[in-house]
Amino acid sequence: MKTLHVNLASRPFRDYRPVYAVVVVTSLVIAFMMLNNFDTWYRYQRDTKSTRTDIAKYEAQIEQERHRVEAANRLTKSIDVNALGKQSKFVNAQLAERAFSWSELLDRLEATMPNDVRINSVAPNFSDDGQVHLTLSCEAKSTNGMIGTINRFNNSPYFSNPFPTSEDSTESGFRFGLGVDYKPSIPRLVSK
Repeated sequence: MKTLHVNLASRPFRDYRPVYAVVVVTSLVIAFMMLNNFDTWYRYQRDTKSTRTDIAKYEAQIEQERHRVEAANRLTKSIDVNALGKQSKFVNAQLAERAFSWSELLDRLEATMPNDVRINSVAPNFSDDGQVHLTLSCEAKSTNGMIGTINRFNNSPYFSNPFPTSEDSTESGFRFGLGVDYKPSIPRLVSK
């Protein structure tokens, strides 16, 4: 048999208290989580303000350095390296020539040359490896002056590779030209 439920109410009775309790508790949890999220965002903004300022400053510096690098690259590309190399080689050669010790050369020539040979002119030519090639114009009283000079240059530790370039007999004696390599005590290297 079926039990009979008699409902005398004008509307049917429904108990919404559990639903209201769930809605209130869920709303409170949502409000708490929302406040927690807001608090977390605020603390993040406050705590990272100096870091974000530093990052922005460093990014600005990076951008400035990037512009400087681009400007330096443009300037570097505009430089004529070959002409600059030739100019520096010329300047280095001039410095090597200016640093050349003439007194040392003349002392060594005086000690090496035979007594009967006189030097009329000396023309140095500076090489890149620090050696100096001398072109000498000399006069001797006899024809053996050139041979004696070459022998004296061969025996000297400061001179090497003597080679005659010209010879001529004159009324007063014998004139000859000679090329010889000279090794200075401090060679002045010309950088390439």
